[in-house]
Amino acid sequence: AGRPVGEFHWGSTLWHEMAHVFTLEATGHRVPRWLSEGISVFEEWRTGPTPGIAVPPELLQALKDDQLLPIADLDSGFIRPSYPAQIQVSYMQAGLVCLFIEQRWGFERLASLLHQFTKDVTTVQAVRAALEIEPAAFDREFDAFLRERFTRALAEWEDWQAAYQAAGQAVEKEQWRAAIDAARRAVGIYPEHVGPGSPALLLAHALEKADRKEEAIAALQAYRAAGGWDPGAMRELASWLDEAGRTHEATEILATLNYVDPLAAELHLQLGERFLVAGRHEESLREFRVLQSMPDADRPAAHFGAARALRALGKREQSRRELLDALAAAPHYRPAQALLLETIEERSAP
Repeated sequence: AGRPVGEFHWGSTLWHEMAHVFTLEATGHRVPRWLSEGISVFEEWRTGPTPGIAVPPELLQALKDDQLLPIADLDSGFIRPSYPAQIQVSYMQAGLVCLFIEQRWGFERLASLLHQFTKDVTTVQAVRAALEIEPAAFDREFDAFLRERFTRALAEWEDWQAAYQAAGQAVEKEQWRAAIDAARRAVGIYPEHVGPGSPALLLAHALEKADRKEEAIAALQAYRAAGGWDPGAMRELASWLDEAGRTHEATEILATLNYVDPLAAELHLQLGERFLVAGRHEESLREFRVLQSMPDADRPAAHFGAARALRALGKREQSRRELLDALAAAPHYRPAQALLLETIEERSAP
């Protein structure tokens, strides 16, 4: 990928784009932009690889400033934005519209709304037919839904901004107690902000520096549950969990990084070994197979790992071939030599 690791979530992007395939194909490409994008964002939240409903500050600022668009005109936010952040805001608004429809009328009505666009209809006509409500009334109910969902953040917006700024400044000065207090307040007011520079990351960092590791772990777990996925933070969380003897949890966190950094050879090697130790042999084999396909991977280790996974699965002949491949790449690779010798002795036994 052309973008640095941490700026792009491959798994969520896959979920988002596949949802577009379904909505476009289901409607013969008639679905309006806002609904196709909204369902894609909604599916990221509902079934995608990251939990939680992450909402950036730009959406709340737009809500606070009454800049959200009526549903009948939501397409214009994507096509003719009138302020710098409006395209991003429109993505979030469309996703939240779908969430509101699911919670207010049920998932089936959201599907019904999509199916209205198998015909040449407007958004106004589709809303009336599928939801049996006038668009203006829909807008009022949606606005109330958002203001209830984000009641505290909207009421304490200036306090959140001040606490967020104070936390960042305290971290820079290594004033860990002050950083913890300010970051914890910011997270409490607005936990949905899990993007770059999230107060939750500042909180976890300050807690770790203050030797409050268990609280730091809890802070990053809450951050992840809210939709956060920063790869550096997730690697740190896995390391802390390992130190605490919570190996299974650490492995699960590392597995989520496959969706963020799928080209990290060392991650596939680490997961292959972890899954093998945990008795998850099919998953271990998958990781070693991926590693084998990577041009800069440790090929002897990849073949040796696959050999052990196959052996654990009872596939002895395939395991032997992997061992031979490992030794072809590194003839003096002692672990592969030892396991091959053991395999030969087993075959020779009466």
